[in-house]
Amino acid sequence: MFDTIFTSVGSVTKNFRIYNPYDEDLIINSVELSGGETSNFRLNINGQAEDRVDNLRINAKDSVFVFVDVTIEPDNSNNPFVVSDSILFYSGEKSQKVNLVAYGQNVELLTQENIKTTTFTADKPYLIYDYLVVDSLETLTIEPGSRLYFHNDARLVIFGSMSVNGTPEEPVHFLGDRLDDWYRDKPGQWGYIHFMPSSSDNIIDNAIIQQGTMGIFVDSVGLGDSNPLIIHNTIINHISQFGILTQNANMDVSNTVIGNCGYHSVALTLGGTYNFYHCTIANYFPNWVNRNTPALFLNNYYTDETGAEVINPLIEANFYNSIIYGDKYSEIGFDFKDKESEKDSKSSFNYKFESCLLKSGNLDVSDQSRYINIWTNEDPNFIDPSAYNYQLDTLSFCQGIADKEIADKYRRDILNNSRVSDLNGPDIGAYERMEEE
Repeated sequence: MFDTIFTSVGSVTKNFRIYNPYDEDLIINSVELSGGETSNFRLNINGQAEDRVDNLRINAKDSVFVFVDVTIEPDNSNNPFVVSDSILFYSGEKSQKVNLVAYGQNVELLTQENIKTTTFTADKPYLIYDYLVVDSLETLTIEPGSRLYFHNDARLVIFGSMSVNGTPEEPVHFLGDRLDDWYRDKPGQWGYIHFMPSSSDNIIDNAIIQQGTMGIFVDSVGLGDSNPLIIHNTIINHISQFGILTQNANMDVSNTVIGNCGYHSVALTLGGTYNFYHCTIANYFPNWVNRNTPALFLNNYYTDETGAEVINPLIEANFYNSIIYGDKYSEIGFDFKDKESEKDSKSSFNYKFESCLLKSGNLDVSDQSRYINIWTNEDPNFIDPSAYNYQLDTLSFCQGIADKEIADKYRRDILNNSRVSDLNGPDIGAYERMEEE
């Protein structure tokens, strides 16, 4: 059984074994693909790339491998369809077979495309090779339920504008193009979404961004009179490096989960202006990767080509009603520099956590201008972070402790559940705990 295969794109290779359980050699008269040369499937039988092999010898108590892959030709259908075949085995008067089944899906294939103003729909998926560029002064609009799949290292680059208009029932997906079960939580399968300095008027609402090298890279967007990049009701997870990486940008993020990432889940670098409301920044990246970087990282300078440190002020980075947690001793990291004339004013780096749970280790959180009504190092009791479920368990202490005025501005959580109808008060983080009736 093969998971969904995009038309014109080959599948992963699967295999099985043919065993000889007897104490003497066995000769199978023929092993053949029922559909022959017209089949969508391809075989490699004991090292022979043929759709039929005769007189296959298997030594006593030994076995041979059969490898199978499939390529499906496109048709006019937008819906998934089934292709099937079988492998037939004849040994004397005895016959056996192995069924082969794959689901095909037609796609809109885009390779090294520079697009003008256009709309992506949910009719059929989009498969991107190498890159997809939204030109300056052009707008890509993505409708609810649309699916964008990216081949290895492919990326989406926005010089103009992008409007992602998913809904809770029909989010927009940005994923790698391998759909087999094994790949579903594997990071690093494609590149990232890159907002370039000329980009403006961008919004991502109800999206799922997974399996990339990075999730979103924001470079000098929303500066001056431009509107901030808005991210709302979005999940960014299974990322090999940064979930969100910014360089001197202006960004508002709400009701968003930034989960397992190999480096930082959120890295706000080279200054900028940022506001996070009801977000869950959680990092439990697999133990086989020695992650030594905190989930959240803030920085306000860079080193130029001469080796000089250039300070770019962190105008503000505010976190409200949010959870910043993970499996490291501390999940918050700072790297700030002061201008000589501003060492007392601290205006080169301004940040604030209000009504938040922080995995802060031994970080000094006594400054009440920066840490307002916070909780530190208290287990949030996610339902199952190992299964990427960052909803709150029944006994989570994060329930009912959110600031009500802030929650009233974000009255529904990432799953469209009401925050303000909870008699115990709204919860912090992206999810409102809903008890089953």
